[in-house]
Amino acid sequence: MSVAMHLTQVYPIMIATAGSINTDNLTLFDAHFAVAVTASPVSFYLVYSCVRDAIGRPNILFSKLRRESGPATNIIRAFGLALPILWLGVNLTISFSPHAFKDSHLYCKEMTFARWLEFQTASNFVGVLDVMGRRDIWNDLSGRGGLGAICLAIMWVWAVYLVRHRKDIYEEIRFRRSDVARARAPWFARKWRFLQDIPASGW
Repeated sequence: MSVAMHLTQVYPIMIATAGSINTDNLTLFDAHFAVAVTASPVSFYLVYSCVRDAIGRPNILFSKLRRESGPATNIIRAFGLALPILWLGVNLTISFSPHAFKDSHLYCKEMTFARWLEFQTASNFVGVLDVMGRRDIWNDLSGRGGLGAICLAIMWVWAVYLVRHRKDIYEEIRFRRSDVARARAPWFARKWRFLQDIPASGW
């Protein structure tokens, strides 16, 4: 099950990071990277679905999970609801504690809530700016017209779309592969068309 696999990836990262607090095994950058990598669109969608299921709202993900997993769905919902609490607890600790990691005393002594919010925006939601050369949000807005932020917003929307419509995408791939003419094509041609179908089926 993909949801269970995602939880088995995210929780060990968060638990290991929490267990490394005050042990001098990680640097502050390592800890922030672990926190940032778990704040993915998939994690966001899972937590959102867990909240909707907990309050009794219609939910496509959990409707499918109940058909496939039965009672195990309650365990998945519990872990999904606990994830943001664990994430926030670890995040606040590594951001404000000057003794949590090796070099925390260099950066955390003067940390304020406003600076923490700015850093979360930059590291978790506008991290694509690093790839484009800078993390300065205002520089991105004034120097590049917000191109970095726009690119990241598009990637987030696209990732959520792929997760929510994965069944439709799979059916589209199966439909494309059922083409009779394609079945008679050479082996390498069929493989090449299959590689083309994967991104094309998501549009």
